[in-house]
Amino acid sequence: MQRLPPEVEKTLAKYQEVEAQLASVMTQKGTVISYIREIERTLALLRELPDDAVVYRSTGHVFVKVSREDAIKDLEGKKEELEIRLTSLEKMEGILKKQLEELRSVLAKYAKATAAESRKEEEE
Repeated sequence: MQRLPPEVEKTLAKYQEVEAQLASVMTQKGTVISYIREIERTLALLRELPDDAVVYRSTGHVFVKVSREDAIKDLEGKKEELEIRLTSLEKMEGILKKQLEELRSVLAKYAKATAAESRKEEEE
């Protein structure tokens, strides 16, 4: 079997690297979306409670009594942080997808050139 030219091997390695990065970003994005949905459900429940309801926040292995308003503020802050992280991941996803398309295009050109070269050799 014929060995690939170094520039093709390098491009292929870069493609695989970017593909792995994209998979990681997609996994992180899914996790962040799940956390945001969980926080939204919890906030909805907290907002339905009366103002004087007893609310506890988990801090490690201990539950601490907090006011309903403090619990809501804390969750809204966490949700905002996660939304910023989600925006960042979405930007990264777009960049990586664009890189993959560019690398795929380069690899397709190599494949087309190699196929044309093989046909030319067969004709001779």
